Amino acid sequence: MILSFLKAKSYYTFLSLFLFSVNAISQNTIENLKFVENTIYVFSRGTKAKSGLIAEKFNSSDRFITHVGIGFLENDELKIYNVIDCDTSKTALVIDDLKSFVSNKVYYLSVWKCDNNYSEFLRLQAICHEYLNRKVYFDFSFVLDERSTVLYCSEFCSRVLRITNSNKFDFQPKKMKLESFYKTVLKRDELIYYPVDFFQENKSFSKIFEINFNTEKL
Repeated sequence: MILSFLKAKSYYTFLSLFLFSVNAISQNTIENLKFVENTIYVFSRGTKAKSGLIAEKFNSSDRFITHVGIGFLENDELKIYNVIDCDTSKTALVIDDLKSFVSNKVYYLSVWKCDNNYSEFLRLQAICHEYLNRKVYFDFSFVLDERSTVLYCSEFCSRVLRITNSNKFDFQPKKMKLESFYKTVLKRDELIYYPVDFFQENKSFSKIFEINFNTEKL
């Protein structure tokens, strides 16, 4: 019994050290991410709380991400523009750095680089700045309206990209028949929307980084 206890203790000590080292490596990898000036990036994160409600039900193919934002370097600092579903007394549009975008509840992160030219970058940057001067509300009803500033995360990102270059970023909304639960919540039978992985089938975007914190954050 003593021998079994010592073996078990040794195993858990090894496991703890292993998880600690993996976590240190992954965090260091994120901190060492390098971003290029005049380049558009899409940042995708996943949280367990929303994975069953969003990723499994409404994504086109990605089963990890539940939130999306657009980022680029400004004055050598990474800024991620994203619309969040929290207190919107001021605005639902926030600017994160990578550390704040990946909160403690995030278990997954992917970074996508856009094959854009300089004029596209300047236009997208200007559009994002313009939205900062407007009050953005989170769209809890998920109704598409091109003239409105009531938006959800993927609606904001898809709109900004489409305005930047409507031919290159010709994203089309997805149509889905709703199950009884969602019919009751949204008060309609069908949902026309942009899934959070709307950009992944566009050839202009390529994934440059991906990490799953599922084991590292135990």
